Amino acid sequence: MIVAGLPTPPSSPASSSAIARPAGRGGPLSIGLFTYSTLPRGSVVHTAYLAEALAEAGHDVTVYALDKDGRGFFRPLRAGVHLRLVPAAPAPALTAALVRQRASELAVFLARHGGDHDLCHAQDCLSASGLLAARASGLPLTVARTVHHVEAFVDGELAACQERSIREADLCFAVSQAAHDDTRAAFDVDSTIVGNGVDVPRFAVRAPAARLRGWRARLGRAAPIVLAVGGVEARKNTLRILAAFARLRESWPDARLWILGGASVLDHGATRAAFDAACRVLPPATRAAIVELGVVDDADVPALFQLADVLALPSLHEGFGLAALEALAAGLPVLASNRAPFTEYLDASCAVLVDPLSESAMAAGLHAALAPSPERRQAGRRRAEAHDWAAVAARHLAGYRQLRDLKERNTVDARDAFPGSLA
Repeated sequence: MIVAGLPTPPSSPASSSAIARPAGRGGPLSIGLFTYSTLPRGSVVHTAYLAEALAEAGHDVTVYALDKDGRGFFRPLRAGVHLRLVPAAPAPALTAALVRQRASELAVFLARHGGDHDLCHAQDCLSASGLLAARASGLPLTVARTVHHVEAFVDGELAACQERSIREADLCFAVSQAAHDDTRAAFDVDSTIVGNGVDVPRFAVRAPAARLRGWRARLGRAAPIVLAVGGVEARKNTLRILAAFARLRESWPDARLWILGGASVLDHGATRAAFDAACRVLPPATRAAIVELGVVDDADVPALFQLADVLALPSLHEGFGLAALEALAAGLPVLASNRAPFTEYLDASCAVLVDPLSESAMAAGLHAALAPSPERRQAGRRRAEAHDWAAVAARHLAGYRQLRDLKERNTVDARDAFPGSLA
């Protein structure tokens, strides 16, 4: 078995060179966190909050994000976190060309402007490929990779990118036991489980009244409102969400479906076509009740969670499902799949868990989630509060330090075996 992870521990300014440097044992680390996008996909959100928690713990952290549209990062990062936007050209049509281009863009940027970090940590296969390309060109980088979920890529180049980025990393993290198990099954690589966190005050504190009024004016005041997150994707189970919503409208004729997000490098054309076809055969009033919000300003996200009446997250495949924690923090009832990873941190006391393959079960689950339950709401808030970013950062730091110590021991062993060769 290839071991690219370390044993799971208990909870608890950029320069012009990209040369890795040793940190004093136990002292602050210099960490580069790398992500493929500036838009608020799950792994990008994870990157931002992890960076802030690591900086809060006293470490020097720089976020590197491929900036494809020049709009900048999706939200400001808190004081103490440096941001380096990596210029990225429009995506080519062929996937193989996309992978090569993104890896080259990041590798060239690091060669010219990269930070002097103890460790470079990628959150996806595209940014990891860039780090590996930079290392292959001669930059002595220590590379970590977080697996948010193992994707069943149809495209061979993306599949190879994913495998290479996991197998060749010095250390792999996973956000859940499910992601850990998938990584082991697919690539025979172990990973350190670090979990996920949520900024509870961001979702629990009532959004500004003007922002709430603005969204009510734009979207109307109908109820109940079903919120789905992640855009129209097969793994998000959007087609069955649509079918369950149509059934819900039989009892709640004013119900609306809001679909938030949807900014992926993958081609979801087939799912998009099937979704549009399913919408066309719905009654006109039901079609009019479906609103695709797309990517919204980050400051608007808590307002939308607070205006909705239930979060529908019956995903077929997730690495973690961060939106569920965000909903619980906001006091929003959650309907989720009765399978991992959701069952790792959700149960019937705080959420409604259903068979994601059954439209009727999902429709019944929406009814159950919409029934008032102060006890479930309180349990959900407690569950969210148990997933803080400081603990997630501490798990990462334990892995970082073990990796650093291992690298230092290997360097000392090499010097002892070949005196003067590494001077």
